[in-house]
Amino acid sequence: MRFGTAEAAPGELATGVIELGHDNILPLVSPVMLARGALPGPRLFIQCLIHGGENVGPIAAARFIRSLDLKTFKGSIAALLVANPLGQRAHSRLTPQDGTNLNRIFPGSPTGSVGEQLVDRLLAIAGEQGGDAILDLHSGGELTITAFYVIHDAKFDGPQQRASRALAAQVGSRYQWGASEGWMDGTYLAHVSRTHGKTALIIESGGGARVREEDLANFSTALNGAARALGMIPGDPPVATDVRRGGNAVHVKCTRGGYWDCLVEPGQDMVAGQVMGRMVDLYGQVVEEIRCPTGQAWVGSIRRPWMPLYSGDQVVEVVERL
Repeated sequence: MRFGTAEAAPGELATGVIELGHDNILPLVSPVMLARGALPGPRLFIQCLIHGGENVGPIAAARFIRSLDLKTFKGSIAALLVANPLGQRAHSRLTPQDGTNLNRIFPGSPTGSVGEQLVDRLLAIAGEQGGDAILDLHSGGELTITAFYVIHDAKFDGPQQRASRALAAQVGSRYQWGASEGWMDGTYLAHVSRTHGKTALIIESGGGARVREEDLANFSTALNGAARALGMIPGDPPVATDVRRGGNAVHVKCTRGGYWDCLVEPGQDMVAGQVMGRMVDLYGQVVEEIRCPTGQAWVGSIRRPWMPLYSGDQVVEVVERL
């Protein structure tokens, strides 16, 4: 079994690289891992770092794969550890060379800009390696801190979307977000589900230019839960209690620049009008209060507290409760 230059026999773990595109000197490559159980079974594909700087995902994926007992493991796992090598090198959510957010421009183009070509290649790899389920790992990045949530495609109601929703309930997160908004149409998640017919999830936790053990533990729970749900390892998948189902997201922005004094935490329940934070100027004066704009909601993400922001910057994302 091969993935890029990695080749694994039954019961083996292999590492290597795969070519994604080209820069002005050498091919753009990503590290890959391939774990093949001694027993036949499903195929799980993990993608990390489509947004550069979201470093919890690849660290957690590598730890999880190395923790497996391949003598008893059923099936195989392939992990693409750096989907956006240009963004990762710059610690940037975007691809600096063309300013694209790769997770908004799928399906891309083989003759487009460097970001569009990367996206076209990522979608092809998902079709080749995706197998039975695909997990797209995110972790807020340098500027944003997120709750431990899972997103599934809720715009359509086909068999893959229903399977994705079922898997979302088995990765241990109480924040189960069925997204149907327009931004989803350009995401990796939507295209591997709709184009390739794969069960697919976004799993996210952490951020703020840090890697915390709490977030690594959340990913460990999610990855082990997905493997158990697929029958790859023994045991029942985790079932979250007090589930918060999510619908559309509201991206709340400030209208005044200053320092962001955040008063809420990711995952916190919100009601309309509740103060979520304040913009404070360099004289220490509150120049704007930021309030929840929608009825029942939970905080999906916050901008890193006390960041100096411009007017129009996003400060909080709240997700409507269903």
